[in-house]
Amino acid sequence: MKLLRILGILFLLLSAGCGPAAPEQGGYTVTDVRGKTVHLPRPPRKILTDSLHLDETLLTLVPADHLAGACYLDRESGISFIAEETRSVEPVLREVTPETVAGTKPDLFLASTWSDPGLIQKVEELGIPVVVCRGPVTLEEIRENVRLMARALDRETVGEKVLARMDDQLERTEKTLAALKEPEPVGMLVSLMSRYGGGGSLYDDLCRRAHVGNGLSRAGLQNGQPLTREAILQADPDFFLISLPYGEEKADYEKFQQQFFADPALQGLKGYDRRVALPDRYVYDASPMAVYGIQALANGAYGRPLFPLEREPLLKGY
Repeated sequence: MKLLRILGILFLLLSAGCGPAAPEQGGYTVTDVRGKTVHLPRPPRKILTDSLHLDETLLTLVPADHLAGACYLDRESGISFIAEETRSVEPVLREVTPETVAGTKPDLFLASTWSDPGLIQKVEELGIPVVVCRGPVTLEEIRENVRLMARALDRETVGEKVLARMDDQLERTEKTLAALKEPEPVGMLVSLMSRYGGGGSLYDDLCRRAHVGNGLSRAGLQNGQPLTREAILQADPDFFLISLPYGEEKADYEKFQQQFFADPALQGLKGYDRRVALPDRYVYDASPMAVYGIQALANGAYGRPLFPLEREPLLKGY
């Protein structure tokens, strides 16, 4: 009888050992801008994004060795603040597809509300955790992205340091600009993206913080509405903001600019001959380094170096 009991206990133990494994415990969760809760078993070491602005934001929180790959624009200094940091990151991705994402074997994929929803879905179907951030249209939404990424990386203290560095730049910028006595100059953005920059855009928020009038929004244009001759004449800008185009877009932009300013209707405007040229990184950036864009816009609009921009360090929190 004793032997039968022992055999019965052994049978139960063996049966338990052959059953389904208990679910993996530990890790943490983060809720992204979709309201979706994403489980991460551990802080990710290899992270891939699908855009420059996410790579830039990411590198304020972690070093470049955490990148599983780089956006092809990362190394283009005309538009990027992380050209040097990403110089040796491989692979460089021009197209982000489910196949290229899977090929980098990331622990985490970061996307945004500007990303292709189909791409997000397919990457999730591959079993790769996806956290969706904002495609920011205000500086506050950039701050929200920092907080969300910091939670996803389990580096919330680092994220708060990034935000503190942003606040320091913004406070010093506002102090200088608030002391100016002259009227705010009005600028007109001349962009290949002819529907960008009106009210409700990140550019509009940067102009406001730079104490610069945005001619697009003053003419009643919202972001996404095309720039028209009538809007330009209505705004009657003090200056035109043009790009110092980078790399592959240079030829297209120069041709576009020549055609734009050849319009006889514009040649009587008071600001026709005043053209402020800035690298694209100051106008289109959507990362914490957008604070430098505010300063560059103010320098150009007011026609003097209110802010030194020789060095533009990443606003790292580590």
